[in-house]
Amino acid sequence: MEKNKIGNYIASKRKEKGLTQVELGNILAVTDKAISKWERGLGLPDVMLLTNLAETLDTSVSNILNGEDNTKEVNIDDKLERIKKEINNKNKKKIFFIIIISLLLVSIVVINNISYGYNIKKVSYLHAGINKNIYIGIPKTSFMMKYNDKSYSFKNFRNKNILENEVKKYLKTLKYLSCNNTIYYYNDEDDFSITSYSVNNHILYNTISYTIANGDYCNKDKIKEYTNALGGLRRMRTMNYHITDSQVWKDKVMITFIDGIDEDMFTVKLNIEYLTLNSDKTKVVTKVLENSNGTYEIKDDKLYYYREKITNKSDDIVIPTVSVFIIKDKNLILKDNYFNKYSNEEIILK
Repeated sequence: MEKNKIGNYIASKRKEKGLTQVELGNILAVTDKAISKWERGLGLPDVMLLTNLAETLDTSVSNILNGEDNTKEVNIDDKLERIKKEINNKNKKKIFFIIIISLLLVSIVVINNISYGYNIKKVSYLHAGINKNIYIGIPKTSFMMKYNDKSYSFKNFRNKNILENEVKKYLKTLKYLSCNNTIYYYNDEDDFSITSYSVNNHILYNTISYTIANGDYCNKDKIKEYTNALGGLRRMRTMNYHITDSQVWKDKVMITFIDGIDEDMFTVKLNIEYLTLNSDKTKVVTKVLENSNGTYEIKDDKLYYYREKITNKSDDIVIPTVSVFIIKDKNLILKDNYFNKYSNEEIILK
């Protein structure tokens, strides 16, 4: 382009003369920034400066306007007019580009401040070792779901206040629970509670988070129901807990079943041991058949124990994932004795 060619020519001539931009500016009574702007092709010397500039650089006005030495004389006014048009066209392109970018930025701001509502999204929730599908309300245009320890999070570029309002609209569709001086939100169709939620701002996006608990988080009715069925909660039930004198010894299975409540879950710790005498009948030997823990629920006068972790077991028995106990007179009777090779008696926990 002509202005770049002129700029390069002025720079080369200035250097040939051994002048700095400041020195040349002082001679022409302009700033060094003006000289720099000419040499970078971002502007042109004023027509009144061209003769003085040519004399200072030992060249001609025609050479300057053509950007090279030994050129024919040119019409200065025409030449300057063409170059000015070139600069104006470039400036117009810059302005157009700035306008387009500005419109895009304004559009993004407007779009991000519009409420689009929420979508009901199916997610997988792990409870008692079993995946079940639940449905939660997620603000539209959210992406990148992350699930970690009963917490779901989503990213969204839209305005934080807008997203918070959309989350609150979804929560209003759920049943309110009140306990521990706190409001929770219960989905009775999918049987889960939202115990907390948040919309956190980051530099480029917002993160929407839900914390989920299985069932009715407040649990008051269930606690009352289970207490009535079992004669109390948070207690230890046993079978053959006391050791018989070794002189009248009989091999036996000893069981402890301890129930508890952990937030939204009814928990169990189960320990089963087999007690026998050593070969010379002088010492009781204990063999662990099962150490496990998990959760339970009561349905139709039966207690269902869901094992989540088995910490110790005997290799010669197969431990089921779920054990069923019949509830009778507040006691628990094991329906399927999976360790019957060690004991054929009825398993009753009192």
